[in-house]
Amino acid sequence: MPRRSSIFFKLNLFFLLALVTLALLFALFHVTASHMETRREILRGMELARLLHHLRSTDRAERTAALAEAQFALLTPDALPKNARELQPPRNADDHDAREHRERLPLRLYEAGGSYYFLSTLRRDPFLVKDERPAENFGGLQLIFVFLLAGLVTLYVLLRRSLLPLRDLHTQIRRFGRGDLDIDTSSTRRDEIAAIANEFNDALEQLRQLRASRQLFLRNVMHELKTPLTKGKLSLAMMEENEQTAYLNRLFSRMDDLINGVAQVEKLQSIGLDRMPQNVATLLETAVNQLYLSAERRQALRITADPGVSIDADAPLFVSALCNLLDNALKYSSAPPVTVTADREGICIANAGAPLEVPLNTIMQPFSSANPAGGLGLGLSITDTVMRAHGFTLVYDYREGMHRFCIRFAPSAA
Repeated sequence: MPRRSSIFFKLNLFFLLALVTLALLFALFHVTASHMETRREILRGMELARLLHHLRSTDRAERTAALAEAQFALLTPDALPKNARELQPPRNADDHDAREHRERLPLRLYEAGGSYYFLSTLRRDPFLVKDERPAENFGGLQLIFVFLLAGLVTLYVLLRRSLLPLRDLHTQIRRFGRGDLDIDTSSTRRDEIAAIANEFNDALEQLRQLRASRQLFLRNVMHELKTPLTKGKLSLAMMEENEQTAYLNRLFSRMDDLINGVAQVEKLQSIGLDRMPQNVATLLETAVNQLYLSAERRQALRITADPGVSIDADAPLFVSALCNLLDNALKYSSAPPVTVTADREGICIANAGAPLEVPLNTIMQPFSSANPAGGLGLGLSITDTVMRAHGFTLVYDYREGMHRFCIRFAPSAA
């Protein structure tokens, strides 16, 4: 899955944007509050200047008392803390009070430890005044910011914890896609993801039950089919050999191979493939031998196989699939020969014949009533299942009166 399409990526991005937005808002609030506090002290400085102007003819005691009543403390200039920083008035040209302070007030504004000081710039009357009025308390808004930040982080953690089971569910679904039904996605949580996981687990349980029922059904069917075939073979063995008994013997053997093919496909779906390096020419030879062809039908085959080509395959299953394709080509060929070519790209089986009357997908469905031979229609279905399990592709085309079924090998074929 692309990283940018991930829910976790979007959640992290959303949280980062929210965190940055909250930090910017707090920074804006801090700067605005600082400007407001500075402006308030500028106005206090103007008030102090007017008060000192009225007290210019009074003695120090009266001046101190009047300043204290206005919440100012008169100090000596050397009482200014060393860590005090000078505050510059805003330079907004439209700010009349700030402009008046810069142009008329003989005072400099300092801040230290949350307290504000006004230092006189008059050489003839140096003094320092401390503003005793309590500063504006913005602690409540700062506390709100802390609560918002804590809430945002908590929400992020809770959401991430709620979404984490998606990763495990994704892993389990991938195992299911590979044919593994022995997985458990049940959850004791109560959110929507847990509900999906539990519903998926219930569906898996139904599939497991259906698989067990299907296996039991197929085993019973194959057992019931094996019994008359065995009796038929025993009866043939006691009869005098002739052309008719030889034909019946080939027919019984072919039916036995089909039953074994169904059993192997069932094994494939239940257990999996037992893949080993196999020579393609040898696989074709084995498939031809298992068809028990008459001399006439054997002569109708033209096989050209590169002896150096090998693939990783489950030999019994792959041979069974080849038998189905070869048998169909020989059965429905309107004129010999049936040509078989095998190289590094794949195996192609071609035979002459009229175009199909129904779509190939319909014929490839097991037990399809549209099968032109009137049979069960298992051959192509089994072949397609086996090829897909190997990672190969079964393709078909019809050109110039020739049917071509080709098995395309995976790129890893040697």
